[in-house]
Amino acid sequence: MTTPLPQAASLVVDEQKVTAYLLNTAHKDGASKASFFVKRGFSLTGWHEFAAALRAHGASHPVTDVEDTEFGRKYTVECEIVTPDGKNPCILTVWIQIGTSPPRLVTAHPNR
Repeated sequence: MTTPLPQAASLVVDEQKVTAYLLNTAHKDGASKASFFVKRGFSLTGWHEFAAALRAHGASHPVTDVEDTEFGRKYTVECEIVTPDGKNPCILTVWIQIGTSPPRLVTAHPNR
């Protein structure tokens, strides 16, 4: 599959998703993800930069999987993300689109 996310210029990354989950090293489910992203140079105080990097990741790489779920259409994107430390690891992001709204970030984690 080589198609981009729909409405790639309008992808939504909520502040709470980033600050309370993806960069929260105390989160019961997100701690390992947070440790990974913090080690790559992202921080809570600079959460905007991480959100921008996630949007760029979703907008610049092809969708690798699409699934219709009870919550909406789920898209998976895999490839490198530009990180402050310059290592630019491959990650996986998951996006959900409800109706015609722009896709919203569900999660991100290292692509193992």
